[in-house]
Amino acid sequence: MTFKSALEIDCGIRYMFESLEIISPCGRKMLLGSEMMTAKREVDYYYSKLNEIYYKDCSRIANKLMCLKDIQTTLTRLDEGAVLDDIELFEVKYLAIVSQEVLKLLEELRIKAVRLPDVGEVVKILDPDGLNIPSFYVYDSYCDELRVIRKQMRALQGEGEALSEEQRMELAALLQRNADLELEVRMKLSAQLRGFAADLQLVLRNLSFLDILIAKAGQAKKMGLCFPAVVEDGETFYNGMFNPAVRDVVLQQGREYMPVDISFEREPVTIIGANMGGKSVVLKSLALNQLLVQFGFGVAAHDCCVNLVDEVALCIGDEQSIVKGVSSFAGEILAIDGVIRKIKGGQRLLALVDEPARTTNPVEGTALVEGLLEVIGEVNGGFVLTTHYNIKNNTVKRYRVKGLRGGVMDYTLEVTQCGDVPHEAIAIAQSLGIDPQWIEYTKRNLNN
Repeated sequence: MTFKSALEIDCGIRYMFESLEIISPCGRKMLLGSEMMTAKREVDYYYSKLNEIYYKDCSRIANKLMCLKDIQTTLTRLDEGAVLDDIELFEVKYLAIVSQEVLKLLEELRIKAVRLPDVGEVVKILDPDGLNIPSFYVYDSYCDELRVIRKQMRALQGEGEALSEEQRMELAALLQRNADLELEVRMKLSAQLRGFAADLQLVLRNLSFLDILIAKAGQAKKMGLCFPAVVEDGETFYNGMFNPAVRDVVLQQGREYMPVDISFEREPVTIIGANMGGKSVVLKSLALNQLLVQFGFGVAAHDCCVNLVDEVALCIGDEQSIVKGVSSFAGEILAIDGVIRKIKGGQRLLALVDEPARTTNPVEGTALVEGLLEVIGEVNGGFVLTTHYNIKNNTVKRYRVKGLRGGVMDYTLEVTQCGDVPHEAIAIAQSLGIDPQWIEYTKRNLNN
């Protein structure tokens, strides 16, 4: 899975991407094309680099990266033996200048997370006069004959006065010779630079990667994110887990956001609670944080330990498809069946299922959920299911949303041995201030 494809998962990952202050277009391109990491060694190595950047002041480096352009096409042409034009030679020169300036800052800050090859020779080739300015043209310094030709051209052109026919012919000949000499210089420069093509491509990749690391470190500081401990086959736990997109909305409304603690390993987990209890948000937060870990972001929790998986399957919302001609129930069941097949196939999977069979009658719905929990068994990754049905299965780990406390909803989770869903719908409806007569009639019908 690429990061670009992960953005389609409705869990808050797009919010994290859009709030990431990547400066360069090539940095954004690199992140979108990055593959999800699935090996502990790879993830640990990535976070060692991110951790180093986190504790450094990289503001001066970030300023240098603001003008970093994606010139991969130019570098590919150079490597393939093309003769670069003036614009392309300028792009190469500017990349080399930026790289050398960033290299000095990395050495000054003692940052080893990103290595840059020394391309000072490229700067010398494209800046023969040692001006160190971000521009390029075929300088007189490249060719003595070119210097003479240009001097003659300037003498003929003078102050713009009219030229005789003989002078125009002479100028035309000089212009053609100038163009021929400039082409020879570009051919020579391109040949000289070709030996540096691999280093320049590495420079572009590593500067793009550095841009991503600086942005991720900045986001982690700003949002209060943590760096995870990682396992390949063990318990996943989050202390103080939250969802930044949801948290920001809640805080903007002047309400309190409540982080949750949760842990799971191979046994299925159920989360019970009344509607509006935040169960779906828990599932989205689990999906989000799994993706954040395996794409090398700061994680939305106080601290955590995360088991790596090969895929995150989030079954949430309306699965109805007019195009496929299936109902909500059929779409949901087919999606869950796909999860079962992957689990039975031994795939490392984090499966998150929100209130399965909620659109059918309670008797069959309860039986379907209990059957699902039985067929799942142990999962290499994790299986978390929310439900409002009373589930009797004793082989699962159960969490319960604490619910109403003194008229205020407590969204945190507590481990429970009971599979009965709390009856809080009427209390929640009352707290929303709905029609009192509706409440009265509801209570009367419930008592009857």
